Amino acid sequence: MTQIRTYGGWRPRRGFGVGRLSETQTAVVAACVLVPLGCWVAIATFRLPLLVLPITVAAALVGAALTLIPHRGHGTSLGGALVITARTYTARRKGWNTWESGVLTKHPRRHELPGVLAPIMPLSTRDGLGQPFGVLWDRRTGRLTASVRVAPIGTVLADQERTDLWIGNFASWKASLGFEPTIDWVAIVVESAPSSGTELADYVADKLDPSAPAIARATMAEIADAHRGATADISVRVNFTFSPMRARPQPRDDAERVAEVSRALSGVEGDLPLCGVATLGRATAGHWTRWLRSAYDPDSRGELARLAETDHLLAWADAGPMESESLHDHYWHGSGWSVSWAMADLPNQQVTSTVLAPLVTPGRYHRRVAITYQPYPADAAAEVVTKEASGAGFRRQLRRRRGVDETARDRADEQRAIQATEEEAHGAGVGLWAMYVTTTVTDPRELPDAIADLESRARNAKLRLRRAWGWQHVAFAASLGCGVYPTELARRGRWAR
Repeated sequence: MTQIRTYGGWRPRRGFGVGRLSETQTAVVAACVLVPLGCWVAIATFRLPLLVLPITVAAALVGAALTLIPHRGHGTSLGGALVITARTYTARRKGWNTWESGVLTKHPRRHELPGVLAPIMPLSTRDGLGQPFGVLWDRRTGRLTASVRVAPIGTVLADQERTDLWIGNFASWKASLGFEPTIDWVAIVVESAPSSGTELADYVADKLDPSAPAIARATMAEIADAHRGATADISVRVNFTFSPMRARPQPRDDAERVAEVSRALSGVEGDLPLCGVATLGRATAGHWTRWLRSAYDPDSRGELARLAETDHLLAWADAGPMESESLHDHYWHGSGWSVSWAMADLPNQQVTSTVLAPLVTPGRYHRRVAITYQPYPADAAAEVVTKEASGAGFRRQLRRRRGVDETARDRADEQRAIQATEEEAHGAGVGLWAMYVTTTVTDPRELPDAIADLESRARNAKLRLRRAWGWQHVAFAASLGCGVYPTELARRGRWAR
């Protein structure tokens, strides 16, 4: 009997949270208990009015309720859901959820892309070998994002030994990212869409030999016409987001920042072929423009494919949609209607090498899967996993003192925390995983079917996705892999500035 080879070992970061509470929730609950006690001591010591105590207790109860009561729709606490709702209402009231572009623009045009992509613009440069490539410059944060186009070899025809080698090399490659101080995060984007009705016919017509027999040419044309829309357009790219200002010596101008990114990119892209993919080269500014335009305007995919063959360069102003509007449950942009999800939980059990195949396999609807990985610096990884192991031991001691029986899930969580510490000591990398998935249709009546199809694929891939209620446009931008990271966006704002 052949034994099925499994991999895995993911574990959510928990810190010193008590029970199933996070560190933040534990701190808030502790404050809700200690603040009323401190208030009572202050009243008894300084003879303050007794009215202060009921107000403090009421505020503590409200704070505890907002922190502990979960909101299943948003995947956060009730307080977090109220914050998201308030931000969404503010954005709608100020008109930030709509976008218009072109000669009939109603608002002053300051940017080329809508929403969180507004500060981004492309830069064209050349690598050390003189080959052109493009980077996306975030004018607000100074980050630069570059992309490497790849073609996965696949494990269908590969033996188990070769598959294990590729997965092991991928793990080593992830660990090496922690030694590059300028890398913020990596996004692996897999995009699939049904081919346009004329794409296959145009390809066959371009390859036909005029000197071939007429019956051969007619047969090929007939076959191509019979299979209109039966093929799929698949693209895979690995995007790297850099913070060049963290380099030493620090770059002094834009040219040195781009040169630093090119140097760092050369170090990490060279090992990608060892992970079971063939590199097709770095993406140029033209590639970025066509990717964004096809995402915002899916009806233009066929025309963009023909322009790509002639190496026609679109202007950056053509990358975005003419109009867009972010609604609570979906995002309308140009000729497409999209729904996006964020990953809520990774599989808790060991998985096979093809666990994500149902999610990334082409289907009837346009789908884009972006897997992001934020590596911890190599010098901080040991501290992170040690803290997680200490937190698991702290929860075990707390359960023992309280007389609470240990469950199988608690034991497995502690074992995974200890295993992560041992693996990091042997050279494994440590990082934060996330995933953003978007499905797009050109007819809004097909949206319910596309949603059901994607959610079914996610269940088959053993993933738990959470629909991005209220922030569909942000999840859509995150799935593009253009340097937008929702976790980092949440830390921005008036107080951060």
